[in-house]
Amino acid sequence: MDILQLRSNLSSIPMDPAIPFAVYTVGTENQPLMTRLEGYSAHQFFFTFSGTGHFRLLSFDPDSDTGSDSGQWSLIPPGTLLYIPEGLPHEYGPVGEEPWMVGYVTFVEQCYGLLEQYGFGASFFRSKLQETGRLYELLYQLWQQSGRDYDPWRAAELLFAFCLEIKRQLVPEESSAEKLPETSKASRYPHSVVSQATRFLQDHLQRPITVTELSAHVGYSSKQLTRLFRESLDTTPLQYLQRIRLHTAIQLLERHPEMTIRQAAAHVGMEPVYFTRLFRRTFGTTPSAFAAGLSGRQEDDS
Repeated sequence: MDILQLRSNLSSIPMDPAIPFAVYTVGTENQPLMTRLEGYSAHQFFFTFSGTGHFRLLSFDPDSDTGSDSGQWSLIPPGTLLYIPEGLPHEYGPVGEEPWMVGYVTFVEQCYGLLEQYGFGASFFRSKLQETGRLYELLYQLWQQSGRDYDPWRAAELLFAFCLEIKRQLVPEESSAEKLPETSKASRYPHSVVSQATRFLQDHLQRPITVTELSAHVGYSSKQLTRLFRESLDTTPLQYLQRIRLHTAIQLLERHPEMTIRQAAAHVGMEPVYFTRLFRRTFGTTPSAFAAGLSGRQEDDS
């Protein structure tokens, strides 16, 4: 099965008011370990072709700076679908030596509740699939319609067909659904190009992203996008990306004291030596010293 590199339709959000929903990103990949402490900014269909992974939901304690993990890791074998609503903190990654081959389709809604009638609302669930061949065909068609060749009407039609195929195939697992509180969705779909770009960076900070690639996702030139970032945020796109990567790394080190500096750097898409140098320049200490300080505080509290 081919790897379909991520394609996004970010520049088409907000969308035509007549279209009820739009594809945000689509692709396939050998999935690495992923931690999303604040969830993803769109609803996700995530299904597995080969290899084995594991998944868990994360929750946050409002009285704690770092929050707490919820539940146990759950194994995800081939032929499994995960539906992950927007804004739901979660973590997943491969298990064993075999690559974990997955496909994903993410979408945003304009007519909220339309797909909820089919089970794709505010509740997380996982399910076995009867077969993945037809879903891959639809995913591939969505991928062809995305990026530079994005056709919002055709993509919406294919996305609905994708949802119906999932509905037809679902074999629910016992106790697989968890009702989640509704989020304030209207504020999650920003209108300015800078907000679109920062949304994409936050969703994909683990990926190697250049200004040229980011500009292509939002439909602007690199020069225009850099100028807009400077005017809006007093920084460049890459400086913004570095900042959110570093702050995400701090959260990871706080939540996962067993994590190595190399692992933390990989989680946020950075090379370890450069990560250490940038961390020290930004915070006045190395990641190792920061982690050691956390360990010392935890021992004092125990």
